Amino acid sequence: MLNFTELKNYIKDIAKLSLPITTSFLAMGIMGVIDTMIVGNYNTMQLAYIGLANSIFVVLFTIPIGLLNGVMIKSSQKFGARKFQSCGKIYNEGQKYAFVLSLIFLGIGINGEAILNMLGQSPSMIKHGGEVLRIFVFSIPFILIYVTANFFLQSIRRPQIAMYGILVANVVNIIINPILVWGLFGCPAMGAVGSALTTLIVRILLAIYMLSYIRNMRKNPKLNKRFGLDRSYSTWWGDSKKTRQIGYGVAIMTIATNGSFSAVSNFAAWLGEETMAIFVIMINISSLIAMIGFSISQATAIVVASTFGRKDYKNIVTATCAGYIIELMVMCSLISVVYLFPKPIFGLFTQDQVVLTAVIGYINYLLLELFVDVQPMNLSAALNGQGDVKIPTMIQIVSFLVIRISCCYFFAFILNLGLIGLILGLLCGGISSFVLNGSRLWFLLRKYKNC
Repeated sequence: MLNFTELKNYIKDIAKLSLPITTSFLAMGIMGVIDTMIVGNYNTMQLAYIGLANSIFVVLFTIPIGLLNGVMIKSSQKFGARKFQSCGKIYNEGQKYAFVLSLIFLGIGINGEAILNMLGQSPSMIKHGGEVLRIFVFSIPFILIYVTANFFLQSIRRPQIAMYGILVANVVNIIINPILVWGLFGCPAMGAVGSALTTLIVRILLAIYMLSYIRNMRKNPKLNKRFGLDRSYSTWWGDSKKTRQIGYGVAIMTIATNGSFSAVSNFAAWLGEETMAIFVIMINISSLIAMIGFSISQATAIVVASTFGRKDYKNIVTATCAGYIIELMVMCSLISVVYLFPKPIFGLFTQDQVVLTAVIGYINYLLLELFVDVQPMNLSAALNGQGDVKIPTMIQIVSFLVIRISCCYFFAFILNLGLIGLILGLLCGGISSFVLNGSRLWFLLRKYKNC
């Protein structure tokens, strides 16, 4: 039985964390949406190029983010156990790890044209999409600097710092983006390439901001001592083994989730440039709302990790339920807004009436897929917060890389359902993930009853 007093306290705790984390994620998502809106209103073909490039880039930068997720989980566990000095040590190890990952993934993504060629894209998509992708990948090191610092600050309950930075970054993005895309004030019109350059500039500024904040914490003797920010050792690779192991599982889950979306985006591109443009708009709305759901699940993971760190096993289910209550309320509200006002929302992305009419025609399928796709997030977050990685990793591989991709291909091309088939395939992956992750969490909670 749930203790409703405890549930109320956990709802307050997760809500308090969720607000700045959600604002940060939402602002980051809005930045991408604004990019898409500006490029989409500039030229529909340019929209297809940036959409295709982003479908590959999202895999290249979310894999290392997943690998670094252990920083947030382990630091949150130490924070819950009141071993505060270990939090700074974990952060320092994470930044060194981020540098290594930056070199690896920058090297992988530098030749965007070759990647798109291997995926069987048209010459036009390869040339223009590859150019955009090549610019995107140079922002990977700066993304990882920002993310590692943010994970540390979230774990010690300072998520508002990243929020302030990303809000200012959005203002800078809104100012620079149209100048480079449309060619204002004497600048050449660069379309999707200009948007990619703007993204790079903004991410550099964000990395500098986060490093400056951590540097100021180090200069403060009280904060430096409390959080162990001066704890950095040459044995960092061995010391961070457990943190990396958590990250391996999260990264594989990230690969499964985003890799499946990239594969489905590739399928959409096979259906033609106009279909790809429609799919890009749909995925941008879907991703923005899902990002809010994910940010709530991140807050849930932090609270569950703290609860697990102090060995309060009975309240893991309470924290998970609290996260679900918040997420369901927010998701239902957002989905209702999209359903009631589709034309003004989708109309922000394009003035092409054929594309706009087509997107609105798919709204019921889109919103159903979105609602289902968000449901496994809190379950996965609760498992990650406990350091449970191996089984959830296998679940995501089966759900997204096997079930989702195969169903998308089957419905879209074997049954000739086209874009509707892709949405139905995405839906199948979400249902599978929810059922399997829920079963895993139920199994662990039964074990804790004996603790």
